[in-house]
Amino acid sequence: MTAPLVTIGIPAYNREEWIAQAVESALAQSWPHKEVLVADDGSTDRTREVLAGFGDRITVISLPGNSGPSGARNAILAAARGEWIQWLDSDDYLLPEKIETQLREGRGEPADVLVSPSLIEQWGRDGPAPPWTARLPDHPDPFYLWLAFWFPQIGAQLWRREALIRIGGWSPLHLAEDYELYARALQKGLRFRFTPSAGAVYRMGRSSSLTSSKLREFLDAHNRATEAMLAWLVNQGRLTPKLAEAAGIGFFQRLGAYKQFDPAEADRQLARYGEWIWPVLPSRDRRLLRLGLSYAQAARIKRLGKPWMARLEGFFRSLRRKPAPPAPSAEAQETGDGKLAFQTRGKAACSTR
Repeated sequence: MTAPLVTIGIPAYNREEWIAQAVESALAQSWPHKEVLVADDGSTDRTREVLAGFGDRITVISLPGNSGPSGARNAILAAARGEWIQWLDSDDYLLPEKIETQLREGRGEPADVLVSPSLIEQWGRDGPAPPWTARLPDHPDPFYLWLAFWFPQIGAQLWRREALIRIGGWSPLHLAEDYELYARALQKGLRFRFTPSAGAVYRMGRSSSLTSSKLREFLDAHNRATEAMLAWLVNQGRLTPKLAEAAGIGFFQRLGAYKQFDPAEADRQLARYGEWIWPVLPSRDRRLLRLGLSYAQAARIKRLGKPWMARLEGFFRSLRRKPAPPAPSAEAQETGDGKLAFQTRGKAACSTR
């Protein structure tokens, strides 16, 4: 059996800072049967100059204007020759054995989409933290992952080209174009198979990314897509309690993002999607809301209380600097150790949530 050709498709727009690493990670794939297609979507910076430096090792599709990620991906889809397509955003990158490992792990059962966990590279003011793996549950239901807002990023997947063409490719009408594609693929019955090894690195937290710059619109688009998916599941008689729980998790995750930049909007989102969110609401939020406080009021109290909190923290720091008291008795030490062990276990448990 001939090893399949894999097309690595990279849409790019004004990515002079990142595009070289993305392309280099594609060329460095240990899978030998590959082609690398880059759709330059009308870049006005040095992106095209950087791409020219790769010569004939890649194929550059020059688009006349900025058509958006979906338009650039559809141009790649039309030119691709591979049996499989590895999508790669121009500011992300792949580990060298990503494609080879995923194809090996995906052998056996027929599949239209192979999905692995994502590696997350979180960026802060001091640069990136080491990538960590966003683990998936064993034998996950793709509908559950989609509704819970846990579906791995597009680079963590391999798509069979024929199946992607069959469902109409990418839609340019959606800001959350990847989740819209997954929803359409699920509803049209494409076969998803999960492979365990992570190999695609997704960068998060950079202010220049599309998701960061249009966060409000992005969250709204996801909520509308979730409403449409729930309506479809109801119509198909497939909305189970487990999937309703997943929808609540997804709405709550986006609620948390609203809380960061607009607590008043978070209150409106809770009022709109409360029937889904309340069953999965953490106890801390439940206590807050049952006290009659809104998210906006809680944020205002926290903001006004910062000077007092700083004074309290200074006071407790001064107490910790006082000389230690005499050592307790053996019995008291055992009690103290037991409490300390319990607290340590509690902190560890919280850190894994």
